[in-house]
Parts: sequence; C-alpha cells; structure tokens
Amino acid sequence: MLILENKNGNVKIFRKFQLQGQAQESLRGTFDRGKKRVGKKQKKGRLFRFVRNLVVVMIVLFVILMLLPDDEETGDAGETVSERIVEGMDVDSQNSGNSEVEEVTFPTDMVSEKEVTTKGDGTDTVTVFVYMNGSDLESEDGSATDDLEEMLAAKTGDKVQVLIETVGTKDWSKRLRIASDHTQRYRLDGGKLVLEDDSLGQEDSTQASTLSDFIRWGSKNYPADRNLLIFWDHGAGPVYGFGYDENQAHEETMTMDQMRQALQNGGIYFDVIGMDCCIMSSMELCLGLQDYCDYLILSEDFETGIGWSYTGWLKALEDNTSLETPELGRLIVDDMVSANENDQDGGAATLALIDASYSNLLYTAWKDFAYANERSLLGENYSMHIKGGRRAHPLLKEKGLFDWIFDANGDYDMSDYYITDIMAVAQNIQSEESKALEAALQLAVAYFACTSDEIGMTGLSVTLPYGDPDFYEELSDVFSNSGLEEEYVNWLGRFVRASGVQDRYDYEDWYENEWSGWESLLTDFDWLIWLLEE
Repeated sequence: MLILENKNGNVKIFRKFQLQGQAQESLRGTFDRGKKRVGKKQKKGRLFRFVRNLVVVMIVLFVILMLLPDDEETGDAGETVSERIVEGMDVDSQNSGNSEVEEVTFPTDMVSEKEVTTKGDGTDTVTVFVYMNGSDLESEDGSATDDLEEMLAAKTGDKVQVLIETVGTKDWSKRLRIASDHTQRYRLDGGKLVLEDDSLGQEDSTQASTLSDFIRWGSKNYPADRNLLIFWDHGAGPVYGFGYDENQAHEETMTMDQMRQALQNGGIYFDVIGMDCCIMSSMELCLGLQDYCDYLILSEDFETGIGWSYTGWLKALEDNTSLETPELGRLIVDDMVSANENDQDGGAATLALIDASYSNLLYTAWKDFAYANERSLLGENYSMHIKGGRRAHPLLKEKGLFDWIFDANGDYDMSDYYITDIMAVAQNIQSEESKALEAALQLAVAYFACTSDEIGMTGLSVTLPYGDPDFYEELSDVFSNSGLEEEYVNWLGRFVRASGVQDRYDYEDWYENEWSGWESLLTDFDWLIWLLEE
C-alpha cells in the first residue's frame, strides 16, 4: 500500500508490506511458547492453582487487548491519509496488520503542500469567480447566456457567492439584459442575476490586468475561505493560451505567462482553477499555475458548445460548502461528460481533475523519459489528430497561418496545436523511464472521465512543436516566462527539424486494444523511487 504524508517540510512516501514467512512464524511461535509456559510448574493445593491460573489468564488477556489495534481509530486515520494525499488512486488498506515501513522522502520542490483546508462542518464561505469572455460563442450561439442560466438554476447566494465578469463579445443575448457596449460585474442571488458594478468601460479580456482587477474586486467585496476561478471561452493550448475577444485584434489572447501575472497580482490563492475551454489540460499549464491553486480542472480535448454543466455542482456546493475538493471535482467532471453524452448537441468530451501539487514530479518524470527516448520522439510525429470542436480557438485561421491545415469545412485537429497525450506516448515507447512517467501521471491525474465515443485522450498532454519554427518561437517566449528552464525549452527546438514530422504515429490500435482506462492501470510506484535515486 502506498501512503504519502507531509512532515517536517518534506512530503514522504511510505510503502507498507506484510510480514511473511519466517517473521510471522517466529511471532506465532513466541505466542505458543508463552502458552506452554503457563502450565509448566506444579503447585500443591487446588486453590493456589486456581488463583495462579486466573491471574495468568487475566495477564494474557490484558496483553492481547493492548496489542490489538483500535479498529475505529486506525480505519479513520488510514482513510484520511489516503484520501488527502492519494486522491485518484485506489489504495488497498485491508492488509494493515503487522508491517514494516520503507520510507522515501520527496523534497518540497518535487511535491508541494496543499494550502486550502475545509472546516468540514459546512460553515466554509465560498466565492466562485467566473471570467466570462463571451466572444463569438455568445454572439453567434448564445452559449455564455445558456451557461449563465444553468448557474442561475442552482440558486446560490446564501453560502456560495458566484461572481461573473461579462466581457469580450459584441452582442450579448437579450435574455438576461447584459450590456454589449461595456464590461459588467454580476452576482448570483437566489436565482437572480444582480448587477454589482456597472462602472467599467469595454475591457480587454486578453489583458492580465483585466483579470487581476476582477479578482481583487471580488476578494475585497466577497472574501471567502475557499475561492474557485473559472475561465470561460475559447482555449488554444498552453502556448497561445485563453480567450478570443471580439472587441480586440483577432490574434490577441491571454498567454500562460500573462495568466501567471494576473494570478500573482490578484493576490489570492484558489482551491480550484478550472477552464471551460478547449485543449488546456497540459503539463506545461499545470507547471505554470501550480503556485496559485491546489487543483485544476481542464479539458485535454476540444470542447463542444455545451461545455461544462453548472447547475448540479453549484447546488451541491451551496448545500455543503465544506464539500471536499476531490469530490467537488468529480461532480464537475461527471456532470460535464454526462451532458455531452446525453444531449443531442453534445459530442466527444474529456475532463480531468489535476492535483497541482504533483506538477514538478510529473515534469521531472517527463523530462527523464523524453531525454532518454529522444530518437523515438523525433523519428515519428506523436501529436494527436482529433478534429476540432466548437470551442476550438480561431487564432490560427484568423492569423492567416498554416492555411493548408484547413479543409473545405474549416476543420483542424490537435496536431495543429502540437498536442501529445502523455500516457499514450509513454505506453507506446516502452522503456524504464516510461514506468516512472506512468506512476507520476497516476498521482497527478486525480480523476478523469470521457464520453463513450472519445478516442485517444487520457487526461494530460505535452507540447512537441513538430516542424513548425513559428510556433516554436511563440512557445519559447511563453514557456521561458512561465518557469520552464532554458535547457528544456532549447531541447524542444529539435522538434522543428525532426525527421519524423510527416510520419504520424497511429494510436488507434493501442487505444482500442491495450488501454483499458485509469481504473485498470496497475502501476508500480517503486519507479518513483528509482526516478529520484537515478
């Protein structure tokens, strides 16, 4: 059984295993010999023998009772550690008898502490920040208003404050009377949309200052024990980032380094940062935002126009503001996937709850794997080739770049954003380093779900810029300003001239015949020990 524990500034990993063979036999033999010694000496007189035997029996019973574990105490403690530290893993706690413990220490720069702790009694205050950049999703389809109506149906406002900044579209639906000519700030109150701030101009949603101002305003007026932040709009991956503002130049987005700047200047720490937008579930984004949240909820795939489903999880949070984050995350993920599975406007969808505390461990495992398997990675193009969805960012097309990637219907796929699924490539390039990478992924991906028609996605991606010098130039600036070290960023430049750019790797056979999902993954966590000792 794997148990992780925070102690003295380090995060420790314990592997427990049962005593077997000679050790157990020795333990049983000692107990048996003790029973035999009880009757060895003979004393005259039945009364003396009775008293002596009674005393011995009482002593033996007392010793046995002292040695037995307190079932209730042991069970509760074990569950607390497993759920707190190993979310997303199935931990076998049945064999908790006599055991020895092997201890391995993770430095704090490898696995970080979580900062948000719920009170557990339903008295936590919660503020949800929704940064709603309506864009063409609203002006053409009314998708932002659809989601606002889902939020209103939860009837929050007593224990959970939902704050919304409306920005980035030329034409808001008239259903909720939101202004189109300037930015506004709203609060949900018992099923009503209450205008809180109507003093703003037409703000640029792709600027870091717009987001940080919203965060500071909300935290000042509605301070809370728990804070959640949701980015709502198009997504374009960790390089091009978030947001398509109809009131600005089409090529403008909020890149990952700008997100970091906004969160830093916002001044508060988030329980969860979620992105209701396409292709943002990447190792690089988790690294870039890990200092500002405990968890991230992200889609590795393109999203349909439906996006997230808001009513259920907001209502659950209003009913219990101490709802533990892993459970809240599961609700958000499951509601989104279920909506896309069952709605006629839905489509293939994935969503993952990522434990940000393992970001550095995952990054270390990925680099170890990537450097060791460089020849294989450069010899074929491991980008995914899934077609784009409604919330795919129009950035590439609007910039006039890579026109050849668009067919007659304007479709494009993940390889246009150079997205590679980490688990897929780890299991298709077998090596010792693959095992450590799989183990790190199992810790980082706390929960994942997808629709039945989803093919090839497992929750987290990495960016490999096959054959595209312009994309790499953008990548180099963003990644360097987001905390990724120079050595790795320079190494990625080799993919621009990779020999296998045109040789696309086919994952279909692996996904259909070998990948059975996270629940069936049996990972040997000894590989993490190997990784750190290597």
